[in-house]
Amino acid sequence: MKKTNLLFIILLSFLLPVAAFSQSKGQLSGTLTDSSGKKPIVYATITVFDAKDTSIITYRLSDEQGKFKVPSLPLQKELRAVITATGFAVWRKEFTLSQESPLLDLGAIKMAVDVKEMEEVLVVAERPPVVVRKDTIEFNASAFKTLPTALVEDLLKKFPGVDVDKEGNITVNGRKVNKMLVEGKEFFGSDPKIASKNLPANLIDKVQVTDDKEELQRNPDLTSGEVGQVINLKLKKEIRKGWFGKLYAGAGTENRYEGGGIVNMFRDTLQVSLLGYSNNLNRSGFGIQDVMNIGGFGRNNISMMMVSSDGGFALNDISFGGLASNSIQRSSGAGINTNTLLGKKTTLSMQYFFGQNKTTLGQTINTQQFFNDTTITTRNNNNGESVDNSHRISAYLKVKLDSLSTLEYRPSFTLSKTDNNSLMQSTSFSNYEPKLNESRNEQQKSTDGFATTQDLLYNRRFKKAGRTLFVNLNFRFNSNDADQYNNAENIFYKIPSTTSLHQLRSQDQNTINTRFFFNYNEPLSKAWSLRVTQTVEYFGNKDYIDTYEFDPLTGKYTTPDPDLTNGLKRTGWRNNTYAGIRYKYKKFSITPALTLKNLDIDNRFRKDPSIKQNFNYLLPALAISWDKWSLNYNINVTEPNVTDLQPVINNTNQLYLQLGNPSLKPTVAHSISINSYFFDMKRSLNYSFNSNLSISNDGVIRERTVDDDGVQTTRPINADGVWSAYMSMNIRKQYKFGKQWKFSAGASLWGNYNQGLVIVNQNRSTSRNFTLTPNANISLNWNDKVEFNQRYGPSYNKSTYESNVYPSLKVWRHTTSSELVVRMPKRIVWESTLDYNYNPQVAQGIQKTAYRWNAAVNFLFLKQDKGQLKLSVYDLLNQNISVSRVVRENYIQDTESIILKRYFLLTFTYNIRNFGGKVGGKERLLLF
Repeated sequence: MKKTNLLFIILLSFLLPVAAFSQSKGQLSGTLTDSSGKKPIVYATITVFDAKDTSIITYRLSDEQGKFKVPSLPLQKELRAVITATGFAVWRKEFTLSQESPLLDLGAIKMAVDVKEMEEVLVVAERPPVVVRKDTIEFNASAFKTLPTALVEDLLKKFPGVDVDKEGNITVNGRKVNKMLVEGKEFFGSDPKIASKNLPANLIDKVQVTDDKEELQRNPDLTSGEVGQVINLKLKKEIRKGWFGKLYAGAGTENRYEGGGIVNMFRDTLQVSLLGYSNNLNRSGFGIQDVMNIGGFGRNNISMMMVSSDGGFALNDISFGGLASNSIQRSSGAGINTNTLLGKKTTLSMQYFFGQNKTTLGQTINTQQFFNDTTITTRNNNNGESVDNSHRISAYLKVKLDSLSTLEYRPSFTLSKTDNNSLMQSTSFSNYEPKLNESRNEQQKSTDGFATTQDLLYNRRFKKAGRTLFVNLNFRFNSNDADQYNNAENIFYKIPSTTSLHQLRSQDQNTINTRFFFNYNEPLSKAWSLRVTQTVEYFGNKDYIDTYEFDPLTGKYTTPDPDLTNGLKRTGWRNNTYAGIRYKYKKFSITPALTLKNLDIDNRFRKDPSIKQNFNYLLPALAISWDKWSLNYNINVTEPNVTDLQPVINNTNQLYLQLGNPSLKPTVAHSISINSYFFDMKRSLNYSFNSNLSISNDGVIRERTVDDDGVQTTRPINADGVWSAYMSMNIRKQYKFGKQWKFSAGASLWGNYNQGLVIVNQNRSTSRNFTLTPNANISLNWNDKVEFNQRYGPSYNKSTYESNVYPSLKVWRHTTSSELVVRMPKRIVWESTLDYNYNPQVAQGIQKTAYRWNAAVNFLFLKQDKGQLKLSVYDLLNQNISVSRVVRENYIQDTESIILKRYFLLTFTYNIRNFGGKVGGKERLLLF
């Protein structure tokens, strides 16, 4: 029997019972109105319980006409319907459905007014899973079953409309989450990528979701689909005083290890967090949410975040490990964080953190460049090691001046040092020449850095609705001093010759930026409003390069090289004056606006004449929204990067020389976007659509020359005709069969189109690059004891060129991921994840397929399952590799990197959950 037929039979045998099961269910329906019978009650919660044990069968919300349907109800079972709506009395009815009468229509139900809170009239077991209170959606955590070891992230994933992706991004009904609060305070971070991966779910009483009112105050022109969301976690009463966190230690084969601890003391107005960790497993000591949430580090000034798909991350230039997914890394760190309330109106947070990462790199890079009938292939082998050390001190002060205004101050200071040693070996050849060149390049680089940010924010609302004022004063300074030693030998074969490089390149870089921003919103009438902003910004950039050659007499790098010594200082002012007027009628709004922008730039070179530039722009903008759709048009002006202006050639790789261009002009980019989102809580269906078109004038591209020896030289230039477009669509549907089975299916489509210019050896051609990435995923959950997730995502990339000099290029890539979690027998949890990557067109000598199978078994023990013993295996099949393919301009680049191979690891974790417990008159930290 063919495999496809066998698969079809298996799927059919599974789906038919499910279909029959769902068809045998009953349904409850009705219409809700107020006591007059005229006004429908919107978004009331209809919850159906098992009348005997009060367990939740299912629930639905009423629609905009007050109508509701609750399908898939069991027959021949005593049920209880409880209808709740804010401001109305609770309505109850017990009933039983049968085969003869599977449908029950309650008709028109008139709800009586009641000002009492639901908690006052409902027993705990009857609390509805979801309540809509004006602009707030409130989830009852106890209504969503989780295991004793479940985390907040696991709880969030169970809520309808809430999605947490692999990188930790949280969306609610397709809208990004800007902040996560605890008891209304910014104790658990304020970055949109934060999700709780350590805080136990059983601490949470309610989860409230609402619009980000601060974001809306600062920009009232945002449409409903553009306003971010805020999640507020309401803790159980007994949890609000106590200790929680975790301690862990593990050892394994191949000298792999991990160890660390994070402890958090929680009081009504005080939180103190301590953490420390070390591992050589290519991952951070904690999940990002351990640090942001339990560690409390998210409550300070998080201005920069990097996250890898494997869970590594960095905050404010401090790496917590795990970012080096294409290498092998040892990460260590320690820190302390305090958060407190100074009275009723003042919040204070302070933080110190030290981090160290030691990274070992090994890469094989194969690059093919295409010119008519000639193909130049360059093969690089790169090996190296780097050590990064960083210290960071920061604070956050928020003062509520009165009921309408707040003042915030966010200072931070960072010290860093990086030492890097590397060896690069390369060989180039063509289809006509067996060898063009060979190179061996040893590099040693040491960088010392210092950075500080001072941010002062004032926010005021006025008694007149819609009138707001926001003022921001920001100061940033960043300094990096780097010394790079190069010892290189190059051999060229076409015309036999050799060159060598023995030099010290000393680079002094710093940036300074002071910015004043003023935003005022004034409602002119019920339909019309005015917004005015003013930005005044001073900026300064310094990039000095001094180059010294090796002196054999002294054995030191002391001989100046004037041709490679130069630099520039760029200073200037940016002034933006914006005015926009908004008209709103029901679900429609339109906002035309104008920005007057002035750029005054002074580029002063150490050896060359200064270049002064002054630019004035009148930039129109338009925003239109209707119901769930929005359209935005704007123009952005971006001045060139300082490195692109640098007059000193970068010769640290003599086979790839980089020039600057002091004459670059700012890029003017026209952008138009269309976005839509929709969430039907009644049907557990949500979708989103995003698209953007960007057209650039004076865009920055890089022209290249490749000589007969295979040496490349690049230089940035301005060019028109550069534009890009992208589109993404997502849809997801959730199903529930009875009390135990849950199923969800989702699909997404992402497409990107870029048009640019390729200039190689003065051959100029328009390039067109198209990327299409569909994705499909399913999820199956049986009673929270078995969870299965499957994803598949192919990727297609095609590049075409106007000139016949460059051939068209096509690339396919396939990825799948399977995840299985089994939580039985009791206190045993089995985990299995299988990732598969297939790159059918990589260069010869680079592996096309890669399997990575990770598996683990967890044993829970001690009181309240506080102890966990985990035996895990990474890359069970020992086939994991890191391979990537990039198509750009006229070349294809394949990269294979060294990464961790198979190892076994045994880890013990103790979860600290001591909330107000007393022993002998003193609190105990650890309870066994």
